[in-house]
Amino acid sequence: MTVIIDFPWYFVILCLLLGVAYAVLLYWLGLRRQKEEPPFSRGLTIGLSALRCIAVAAIAFLFLAPLVKRQQNRKEKPIVVVAQDNSKSLDYCADSAFYHDQFAADLDALCERLGKDFDVVRYSYGARVMKLPADDLVPYGDQLTDMGAVVDEVRQHYYHRNVGALVLTGDGIFNQGRNPVGMASELTFPVYTVAMGDTTVRHDAAIADIRFNRIAYLGNNFPIDITVNAAKLKGQHSTLSVSLDGRKLFSKQITFADDLFSTTENVVLEAQKTGVLNFVVEIAPLPSEQNVRNNRRIIPIEVIDGHQKIAIIAAAPHPDVAALRAAIERNQNFEADFFLAKDFSKNPKDYDLLILHQLPSKTAEAGLDVAALLKSEVSTLFILGAQTDLARLNALHAGLEVYSRIERQNEVSALFNKDFTFFTLDDDKVQSISSFPPLLSPFGEYKLDGNGQTLFWAKVGAVNSRMPLVAVTQQQGHRAVFIAGEGLWRWRLADWQNNQTHDNFDQLIDKLVVFTALRVNKEKLRVDMKHLFGQSEAVTIEAQLYNDNYEPVNTPDAELTLKSADGNTTEKKFFFNRTADGYALNLGQLPSGNYKYTASTRFNGHALSSSGSFVVEEQQMEALNLVANHSLLYTMATTTGGQMVDAHNVAQIEELLHQRDDMKTIIYSETRYSDMLNLPMIFILITLLLGVEWFLRKYNGEV
Repeated sequence: MTVIIDFPWYFVILCLLLGVAYAVLLYWLGLRRQKEEPPFSRGLTIGLSALRCIAVAAIAFLFLAPLVKRQQNRKEKPIVVVAQDNSKSLDYCADSAFYHDQFAADLDALCERLGKDFDVVRYSYGARVMKLPADDLVPYGDQLTDMGAVVDEVRQHYYHRNVGALVLTGDGIFNQGRNPVGMASELTFPVYTVAMGDTTVRHDAAIADIRFNRIAYLGNNFPIDITVNAAKLKGQHSTLSVSLDGRKLFSKQITFADDLFSTTENVVLEAQKTGVLNFVVEIAPLPSEQNVRNNRRIIPIEVIDGHQKIAIIAAAPHPDVAALRAAIERNQNFEADFFLAKDFSKNPKDYDLLILHQLPSKTAEAGLDVAALLKSEVSTLFILGAQTDLARLNALHAGLEVYSRIERQNEVSALFNKDFTFFTLDDDKVQSISSFPPLLSPFGEYKLDGNGQTLFWAKVGAVNSRMPLVAVTQQQGHRAVFIAGEGLWRWRLADWQNNQTHDNFDQLIDKLVVFTALRVNKEKLRVDMKHLFGQSEAVTIEAQLYNDNYEPVNTPDAELTLKSADGNTTEKKFFFNRTADGYALNLGQLPSGNYKYTASTRFNGHALSSSGSFVVEEQQMEALNLVANHSLLYTMATTTGGQMVDAHNVAQIEELLHQRDDMKTIIYSETRYSDMLNLPMIFILITLLLGVEWFLRKYNGEV
């Protein structure tokens, strides 16, 4: 240990002189002036003076901010990381009893012997990587295998450490994450693999993959692509079926033409009712199959009633109306009715969208009250033109206001706004629309609501006017679209003339109508969660509560009631945790099955609730392929300088590791600098000096 100061060496002498001067003044001059005779004997006075001198000198020396330099040596034995496969595939194989009992004991014994010469760290990997011991570890219970994750965990956690080797046990099957072979090649230490599982190819048919859309619309057809794999079943037959609530919707016999067979069937079904529907996809098991866990899958599809009614109300007949109606009715989910303003007497709430062509109008509207239409909170699409009464439009505060002192129309083209985010348009559609002929737009100063966005700017000639031509707004769940120009019929004709199709124009109108007519959820308590969870996946639920201004709040407590859909389990209650602007709940892993939930709370004296359902699927990813991939394990070992051993000979790992010359203890030499003020011994020494001095003075009757 070395003491370092930033001052010249003679400052230490000054500290000692300061201590001497303080002691002389206190004991040789101060006390003797107060009394005729010295209060202590000469020897005691010298001792007390020495104690005070050393204490004062030490305190003065600390003001020089001295540093203490210390040299430390630390030994680190080689680290051996043992990562054991905990996936379900090992529980399905023929040697599962051996892996549960004898192999587990052999591995524990190996780790104990290695611990005498190395630092042994144990991990378990499957769907997640866990450091052992882990209290919640179920032996061979993970429904997924991510081998790359454990390699990455070791590489990152033990970076620049004295890692001697990674011992990786497993069957070489992974169904999640990156390929572990490429990741292992980046390691700076060898990998020793322990080959487990069975490499025998057995008779098996499986639902290998299903591709489907999570949402379908009522009355529409929707596709499901089902991939079926089969091994060693050449010449045999099985039946692929899709059923709902016990009723078969699709059935087809499949003949396995080869021993390694794969086919994909495209199944088209009709959405006949709304809600979350759980379709069962199954390939009928054959007598020769030894693994039937992968023959069945459940897929949830949410069917939404997408049929929407649209009212087109015009101040007067106009070719724009025909163009709009033709574009809208191409979508089979939309039904469009046309009315002149003077003839409209329907309840606006019977429609999902009102298209107002040049309304409010400068001409008489036969009693049509546009303000009353807006109060119905039905979404609205405004088309402005020469007959639009801009003053009355501004008075509606609908989202776009146009201030003009003269009645004049500008010919304006469309210029796409790249910052628009409410929905997307294909690039080819944008280019086509930008080339369409000009619309006639009211001249004036445009003011768009702060929550609005411009889809197309109005371009006058080659100049961007920065005035919106097509814009959308959204206020507290109410949506509105503004097309500030008439002559849309020219756009549809130009689309056909330039591209021999109406698709570009029709898609623009369809996007605007879908966005505007979409039924916005106005419930004050809303639950956001997936409809399908894997058995090894934590079920997480988020919820939001809104006040009367639709601002998020989370002041009241919220709870969730959960029960199985079949009613066989007891109803359970959970309380949500509060987040920054809502609620969250983690139910952890649940058993497979169908569940129903109800979220509830009380706010402003009202009881609010939201119900729904979800499915926890019994994942069979580990059952899809039970053929061990020992070639992958061999490649991982040989490319990193290690070796592969059989699970029955796992004890060989000890001999192989001891044969390595590079697994040696490393001595690290560290130089540390610390402030002497941080050393407790300094304060103990000063306190001890002053304490002894005080005791001697007290004992001799002088304090």
